This record gives sequence, C-alpha cells and structure tokens, in this order.
Amino acid sequence: MTAESALRSANDAEAPAVSLIDRIFPVNRDLAAKSMFGIWGAYFLFVSSRFLYVTQTNADALFVQRILMTSICIFFTWMLYRMLVVVRGSGMGAAIFVLFLPTMIFANLIAILDQIVFDHDAALFDFTYLFALPDFASFDWAYALDEAFTRYFILASWGALYLAFAHSQDVQRMTAQSRQMELVNRESELRALRYQLNPHFVFNALNSVSSLIIDRENEQAEKLVDDLADYMRAVLTGGAQDMIAVEEEIAQQVRYLEIERMRFPERLHYIVDIEPGAIGWSIPALIIQPLIENAVKYGMSGTDQPVKIIISVKIEEDRLRISVTNDGRVKNLSGDSRDQASGTGTGLTNIQDRLRVLYGQNASFLLANNKDGMATATIVLPDSSLIFQDI
Repeated sequence: MTAESALRSANDAEAPAVSLIDRIFPVNRDLAAKSMFGIWGAYFLFVSSRFLYVTQTNADALFVQRILMTSICIFFTWMLYRMLVVVRGSGMGAAIFVLFLPTMIFANLIAILDQIVFDHDAALFDFTYLFALPDFASFDWAYALDEAFTRYFILASWGALYLAFAHSQDVQRMTAQSRQMELVNRESELRALRYQLNPHFVFNALNSVSSLIIDRENEQAEKLVDDLADYMRAVLTGGAQDMIAVEEEIAQQVRYLEIERMRFPERLHYIVDIEPGAIGWSIPALIIQPLIENAVKYGMSGTDQPVKIIISVKIEEDRLRISVTNDGRVKNLSGDSRDQASGTGTGLTNIQDRLRVLYGQNASFLLANNKDGMATATIVLPDSSLIFQDI
C-alpha cells in the first residue's frame, strides 16, 4: 500500500458515516420530509373520504391503489426537491424554471400513471396490470389534462412554499450566526480592553512606589510594595470576572485609596456613600479604577492643600449612578476623553469603550465641574440584563 492510498484510507476511516436519511434529504431534511408527506397525506385523506358520501365497489382495492398513487406523488415531489437542491444558490430564475418546466412534466407523468392505476378494476393487491403495455387509445385525455393541472398546482405550490420556508430558515440561521459572531467580537474587544486597563493601573501604582523610594521613606515603601502586591493579586486575579457587585468594586478602590494615603497621610481624605438600595448591583469590574487614579493624581497635583475625594453610589429611577468627585477642575471637557493635558487618555477612553461594548447606548459617562469647584466623573449604568443590547 502506497503512502497516498494509506492516507486516503485513514481519511475515509475518520470521515463520519452519512446516514441513508441524510442521503435522501441532504438539505433542510425536516422541512422537506414533513411538508412532502404532509401535503400528500392530506390529499390522500381527502380523496379517501369519498366513501363517506359515494358508494364504491371494490373499496379495499381502491384504497390500496390510492396508497400506491400517493407514494408515486411523493416520489415525484422528492424528485422536484432534489432538483431545487441542485439549483440552490443559482438565483431565482433557476428555481422558477424548475417550478415551471420539470414540474409540468412531473404533473403530466403523474396524471398518466393515475390513468394506468385507476383504469382497472383489479383485485386487492393485484398489480399485474402495471406491467402490461398501457392502451393509450382508451385513455380519457380530458380527465388526464384536468388531473395534470391539479397535480401541477399541488407540486408548484409545494415547491414555492418549500423555497419560501427554506429561505426563511437560512435567514434565521444567518441571523443567529451573525449575532453569535457579534457576541464573540464584543467579548474579544472587552477582553482586550481589560488587558489594556491592567498595565495602565500597574504603571500608576509603580509611580507611587517610586515616589516613596525617591523620598527615602523605606519603611513606607516596603509596606506599600506589600500592600500593592496584595491589592494587585486581588484585582488582577479575582477581578478577572467581567461583572462584580458594586460594593466589592468600591471596597477594592478603598483599598487603593488606603495605599495612596501612605504617600499623603495628611492631605488625602475620602468619603464613601453607598445607598443601601444599590447593594448587590452588578457593574463591570475595575470600571471606576481610572476615576480613582485620576482623582488622586490630578487632585494632588499643583497644590499642597488637603484634597477630598467623594465616592457616591445611588439609584436614580431604574439606573445606577456612580460618581467620583475630587478637589480641582477638569481642564478638558471637549469630549475627546483625554485624562488631562499631561495624561495619555488611556483611563477615561477605556471606560467609554468598555461601556460601549457592554451596554451599547444604554450607559453613559460624564465629566463636569460642579458649582463647589470640584471635578465630578459620573458613570450611569442600566440593569445588567441590558448587557450586549443596543437601542
């Protein structure tokens, strides 16, 4: 055995066996089989119901003959189905052609076979006449023409309905695949944003350690490194989940503020106000981390006075409102999401991108200067049930 034949044999062995029913109905099996047997089954029941109001001789043999003709009709309908499968994807013109000429031929063949089957008073289960040469001279061609029109109408109607339902199934399948692909893309984008946020936090945290080392505050620097290690372990491992309870997120940020207070023990003060009704509300993990970092960074810069940071979480109607307020003014309210003139813009842009990916247009992020001379950053979130829904 050559290598090529061995490889072919291995591929044949690995290929899944195709069942007989899949060979008979390779496309839209359930739709084709159910509609095919359904329409001719209904026709069979309708025709067979004649015995209720028409006296028939040799009724048993007629019943068997109707079963035979119904089977013939199902066979030709299956032939039409296979032709429609062949021209699938070739455009509407090819489908119309199949529903016109081949279907007309099938209808006439069914009408001729109908004459052959029912033009004999055969005994029950006697089909010997089917193997004899038909006497076309004795045919009732007017009846055959009427029968051909009826069968053509049934076949063409079935074909048109099959194409319509098959197209509808294809559209639904493509829509489901498109939604699944959109979900995968959004989750990938969200994951990328999370990975972008982690280095952003590490960069700012290491700056805090560097400041203490430069100031030769070795004990505080050592304690800060330990606290940062614990904090980063909690944030970067436990925070890998997409959503987190708002109180857990605030607790992590309070831990961060406690670390920063080691640098500014006399100057940094903070207040946390969580409305009881907001407890348990799910929010994106680390969503307010850049706000806390900016509040510390820009609140402390340019002044040697005490700085106050206020974290507020409230329910307003059916939405969660998270505000981070600090002493200072926002210099840039133009909407381009840059942190400040000296910043990289990573933090606030990251917040906006994550909100867009998670909630579409259902969440908002605002920057403002309030009348008390403080800068306020606000995130407004809907219920977590609206994640991945756009308006």
